[in-house]
Amino acid sequence: MSSADQSDAMVNGDDLREFATTAYMTGREDTYLDLMGRAFDADTEAGVRLKAARTAFWIGLTLMFRGEHGRGGGWLARAGHLVEESEKDCAEAGYLLLPRVEMSFGAGDNDAAVDFAAQALAIGERHGDEDLSALARHLVGRAQLALGDMHKGLSSLDETMVATTEGRLSPIVTGLIYCSVIEACQRYQIVRRASEWTEALSSWCARQPELVAFTGRCLIHRSEILLFDGRWPEAEVEASAAIRRLAEGSAAHHAGPAHYQQGELHRLRGEYHAADESYRAASALGFDPQPGLALMRLREGAGRSSAAAIKRALAAADAPTKRMRLLGAAFEIAHGLQQLDEARAFHDEMKTLANTYRSDAVTALLAEMQGDLAATDNDPEQAVKCYAQSAGLWRDLACPYRLARVRLRSASTCAALGDVEGAVAEARAAREGFASLGAEPEQQDAETFIRKHTRSRGAILTRRQTEVLGLVARGLTNREIAKRLGLSERTVDHHVSDILTRIDAPTRAAAAAYAVSFGLVDKPTG
Repeated sequence: MSSADQSDAMVNGDDLREFATTAYMTGREDTYLDLMGRAFDADTEAGVRLKAARTAFWIGLTLMFRGEHGRGGGWLARAGHLVEESEKDCAEAGYLLLPRVEMSFGAGDNDAAVDFAAQALAIGERHGDEDLSALARHLVGRAQLALGDMHKGLSSLDETMVATTEGRLSPIVTGLIYCSVIEACQRYQIVRRASEWTEALSSWCARQPELVAFTGRCLIHRSEILLFDGRWPEAEVEASAAIRRLAEGSAAHHAGPAHYQQGELHRLRGEYHAADESYRAASALGFDPQPGLALMRLREGAGRSSAAAIKRALAAADAPTKRMRLLGAAFEIAHGLQQLDEARAFHDEMKTLANTYRSDAVTALLAEMQGDLAATDNDPEQAVKCYAQSAGLWRDLACPYRLARVRLRSASTCAALGDVEGAVAEARAAREGFASLGAEPEQQDAETFIRKHTRSRGAILTRRQTEVLGLVARGLTNREIAKRLGLSERTVDHHVSDILTRIDAPTRAAAAAYAVSFGLVDKPTG
């Protein structure tokens, strides 16, 4: 870098841009902007307008990323004037279309975003500019995803990432595309792609030990994937590293998601005080700590606070992808509080979004929600089907936490159907999954369920109740049982009601299945 400190007469614009790239990649963004400004002056003095225009574009884009929209817009306007003055068909005109794509996204005009990105792509391909072509193609893909064309959108992103991983792009463009594609996959909950490209970004960063740019956001994305994959200790390390790395540069305000990640890990482990501190840190940096904070309040028994927080977050969610991120938690909270009309409304909205944005994680979550509603509607057969579908999807996605949650729900449904042995097996599998992760609250839930359903029959039912249950299982009515045992019909009514409560059976049929499962009566034949 010392060469860049010599007089500008000894260093031309190309040299200054090379030094600037090194400064950017090593986290010295202010130095990057200073050197790019000097490169712009050198290009202007040398009369190379298009080089000056491209330099002005990158200065403007960097300032926009920093939130300095006034200065950034000024540099972009300067680049536009230089392109107009050149009166040439040039790649730089394509670069200047890229901010218009982002503006269209911001305005919710995804059709315009596709149009501007496609124009930029055509210019990039016509001029053989691989950086411009890759940037434009990935924006086409993002716009296609926003329009609900998941197949075309993913195809465009995959094509872009091939060029990126092959090393055909400049360093800054490589990092920008990695981050943008991963963010898009995370936003639409396309978990497999997000995991694949996050690993590729991590490898790229690891090959450049001096690299600082992108590594903060890379660590956040990696922490999110590790949390999903069940590698919670590693996820915590990456989130903490992201906070430290971002604090070192000019992007400390981008550390909010990393603090949120820490909060999620603490919440899932039952470390609620530490989680609260992390959520507060995220909020202080402008990142809304929902839905994690609302789910924690529900677990703590603050149902009213939980419901109010998630409703506020949903009211502020101005894009379908933001609502998708919140609807699962909103459903869980409403369902847990027995606000069933609201729960069904959240389910219906998620179903509509899932039909548009066919992502793997959303499909798995929707099946889980449908199972919960079926269980609430006393339709355990349908609930079992939905939970089995959800469990299969979570298993394919290698998400052990969500898989364990579904298996614990499935255990309750098996018990409702009288399959106590199957219920205990499901609960034990869930308990092992939670224990391996350190998800202590849910591990305790599973243990409670197992204890409840594995006590000896004598510990659950009195001798008389066991006798009554055996007769229920044989199909006798309460009146017939009363006559058989020499009891009043009212006494038998009380016994049957207490038996159903003790063995957690919603119907006489479920109680009969329980009796068969525990050998109180012979299993019917034929």
